[in-house]
Amino acid sequence: MDKNYKQLKVWQGLAVLASAAVVIFIVSPGLLSPFGIYGSLLAEWLMLAAALGLVLAFRGNPRELFPFRKPAGVGIFGTVLMWVGAFLVEMTLVLLVSIFFPEEIQGVNAGLSSEMLNIPFLAALLIIAVTPAICEEIVFRGIFLKSLKPQKYKWAAILISGAIFGAFHGDVFRFIPTVVGGVVLAWILLESGNMFYNCFFHFINNMLPIILLFGMKDVYAQLGAWNVAGYQSKSLPMMSAGLYMMMCAAAPACLYIGNYLLHSRTPGYRDKLFPKGRPGTVIGLIAISAALFLCGAGLMLYGFISLQIK
Repeated sequence: MDKNYKQLKVWQGLAVLASAAVVIFIVSPGLLSPFGIYGSLLAEWLMLAAALGLVLAFRGNPRELFPFRKPAGVGIFGTVLMWVGAFLVEMTLVLLVSIFFPEEIQGVNAGLSSEMLNIPFLAALLIIAVTPAICEEIVFRGIFLKSLKPQKYKWAAILISGAIFGAFHGDVFRFIPTVVGGVVLAWILLESGNMFYNCFFHFINNMLPIILLFGMKDVYAQLGAWNVAGYQSKSLPMMSAGLYMMMCAAAPACLYIGNYLLHSRTPGYRDKLFPKGRPGTVIGLIAISAALFLCGAGLMLYGFISLQIK
């Protein structure tokens, strides 16, 4: 490392995190709320500016903290596969939570959707997809994760940074699903050493809901006008959770193959997707996938039967 730069310490990473918390939880709702949804955009960039200011004060190494390099096509495809796996897990968890807290989950979704539909598509894309993909990755993975000394405490750093990332989203009902995304993002950075893949993962993860929302806004408007007060049932979210859990059976393979593709240009990485003489990897993936599929099928069947009885 250049003598002018220093390895960030844990307390310095926490200081960056504290500055981000001040911006997100104090400055944004207190001073930026008059700007509406655009206040979120300002808050993200203000959070990034404060974090970068502290990095300069701490003399952190930009090349180490923000390792952006030219991506490989196979690495991009691997990132997409990892996103598919993480997305299936996250959606399954969200729908499982919605079985017990349907109004809370629907309330969060409805509030965000109504705000997004009141602004142009490109503005929504900038606020929800582009900006977080840059600002949040630099702050949470580039600075905070690296301050946890992941070269020594890899899994501790991954889990801690994932939990912090989930907590910063300020929604207890989406905490665990968001932690899953944070854990996968931390893994991608530490394994690939290229923050481009993180930003790309984050971008497509946030972009998809925006595209679906604007593409189906007329349908959502009709659903919003439909009075479903007399037809509330746990069976419907249970069936949805069961369906996604069955689809989630593909998640272990997506995550494993995606991770393999990220290492495709890493010297010394194993030559074969499933190393010879290590059947435990394949057996484990099959077992997890089978368990998810069977549990999902059972949950979906139970929800269907409950719906018919009612």
